[in-house]
Amino acid sequence: MIGLLARLFIKDYNDVKNPDVRGRYGVLCGIAGICFNFLLFSGKLIAGIFSKSVAVIADAFNNLSDAAASIVTIVGFKISGKKPDADHPFGHGRMEYIAGLVVSFLILVVGFELLMSSIDSIRNPEPLDTSVFTVVMLVAAILVKFYMFFYNRRIGKKILSSAMEATAKDSLNDTVSTAVVLAAVIIELFFPDSKFPFDGVAGIFVAVFIFYNGIESIKDTVNPLLGVPADREFVKQVEEE
Repeated sequence: MIGLLARLFIKDYNDVKNPDVRGRYGVLCGIAGICFNFLLFSGKLIAGIFSKSVAVIADAFNNLSDAAASIVTIVGFKISGKKPDADHPFGHGRMEYIAGLVVSFLILVVGFELLMSSIDSIRNPEPLDTSVFTVVMLVAAILVKFYMFFYNRRIGKKILSSAMEATAKDSLNDTVSTAVVLAAVIIELFFPDSKFPFDGVAGIFVAVFIFYNGIESIKDTVNPLLGVPADREFVKQVEEE
């Protein structure tokens, strides 16, 4: 689908060395990320409220933070695509990394809030009302996130964007966290009288997972700002030129 949209809306879509084309790819994937993540957030939030599952609600807000990340990514691509000026003779390319750093701190805040909610759920457990809808919603979320991983990785490699590849990694990580939540929901569905707080524990797992993603994202964005060696593919291109 993303490939079709690129052919329809990005002029000279194969000229990925062109900064304008590169920026349009970033905006296109960012818009797709906002739409997908907001749909997942809405579906999971509804399922979480009706099932009274803190883990599902935590996973929903994880998707909402991803949607916010996509907005910041679009802004970063827009600003980084600006032409050099008197104050910035080397261009604005590093704004892409600064945007990623903002997203990383946002992820950490979301993770902390969800961790507190999950701990409170373990201390004060409430009976869940899990349903088939919740299970179907989580399975659909895993499939959607895996698709997002696929297209973000493919386009990230195509336009040589570390921000896009980081987004792909985050999408793949989300499939793991959602799978854990799905497992907890299924256990609660088949063993409703169990005293073990599967839901709260799954919520803590998701919160810690979000923390981990936030820290990894900070590393991925700070390193290029501080300065790292050029990757082999870029060096190869320079040698060919």
